[in-house]
Amino acid sequence: MDLVRSKYILGVLVLLLSLGGALEALPLRKRKICVEEPSNSPLRNRIAPCDKRFATFKYVLNLMSKREVKTIVETGTARNGECNCAGDGCSTPIWGTWAQQHGAFVYSVDIDPQAIQSSASACNAYHDCMSFVTSDSVEFLANFNKPIDFLYLDSYDFDFSNPAPSQEHHLKEIIAVYPCLHAKSIIMIDDCDLPFGGKGKLVIQYLLDKGWKIVLSGYQVILIYD
Repeated sequence: MDLVRSKYILGVLVLLLSLGGALEALPLRKRKICVEEPSNSPLRNRIAPCDKRFATFKYVLNLMSKREVKTIVETGTARNGECNCAGDGCSTPIWGTWAQQHGAFVYSVDIDPQAIQSSASACNAYHDCMSFVTSDSVEFLANFNKPIDFLYLDSYDFDFSNPAPSQEHHLKEIIAVYPCLHAKSIIMIDDCDLPFGGKGKLVIQYLLDKGWKIVLSGYQVILIYD
């Protein structure tokens, strides 16, 4: 009986030691993954390296630099400014920071005037390279008359119980703006890694049918033509 008890106690100790080692290692892994971005990065203090959008944001910013993007169009502005970046993404301040650093210009359109006001206020430091427009995004894109180097689609909130309206709206956006895209354009769509294909389901299929290709897919999807 003593031998059985001793083996049992020894087994419990081994298990506790192994669990202790695993728990001790976990924070180290997190610290390694979540290393802060350089001070001049548009993502710094906004999108953490362990965030669901980090990889696609990082990739697209590098791609924008390589392709020397000058005209950026965003549908669905950062309605909470720089608040709730983990939830909303803080895209507009990110594009504004990048545009200021690279001599580019950002057009951010949203149908909600309050969202536009909040986003513009958060981007006051970049006002010289940004334009905020209160409008239906499809109408705005249909009347846009400049080549677009980078297009970011993030309008019309996705409803899990009724995904079609958001998906159809984004399809209307890409059809409206398509004449402004060119061979070196970059397209990124937010909220894709969701049930029913998220916001990008119809847009992505439309673009793939026209010869575009996905270069990175996650919570956001990035497409290029060549």
